[in-house]
Amino acid sequence: MTLCKVCHVDSKKHSKKMLALHQKKQICAFCQKSGGEHSEKLWEMHKLAAEKGRYCPDHHKEEKLYPITVGFARAGIARVCSLNADPPYDKELVPIHMSCMECDLYLGSTEEDYADILDGMCLKCFREMTGQIHPWCDILPAKKATKKEVND
Repeated sequence: MTLCKVCHVDSKKHSKKMLALHQKKQICAFCQKSGGEHSEKLWEMHKLAAEKGRYCPDHHKEEKLYPITVGFARAGIARVCSLNADPPYDKELVPIHMSCMECDLYLGSTEEDYADILDGMCLKCFREMTGQIHPWCDILPAKKATKKEVND
């Protein structure tokens, strides 16, 4: 028995149309994408990353989460930590990232999108795990140039 994440009713009682509608309405707290763009495994991985990032080790409690965009990066989430300072400097936004299951380095946006396929690992660890450590894996494919591109 699986429960619908929107109305908490057995998903078998929903019609296909209603289930699709409810899945699309739900937004991932970690990447702000709709539920239809995630697999079950990716949904759980993003949910776990948001829950782990919400805990502030300094204050030993869970903090509020807010959407944040740093520079030209895509939107993400950050926890708000209270500091011992005068307003408006008493709040700090700490970005939350997913980390690799093997090396504990933070994942990039592509690795976060495909975390379910890569099993929570970064591309480097995934390549090492699957034996793809040849130098040709790092070479970008060559593009044939047209005469116009050569002359420009």
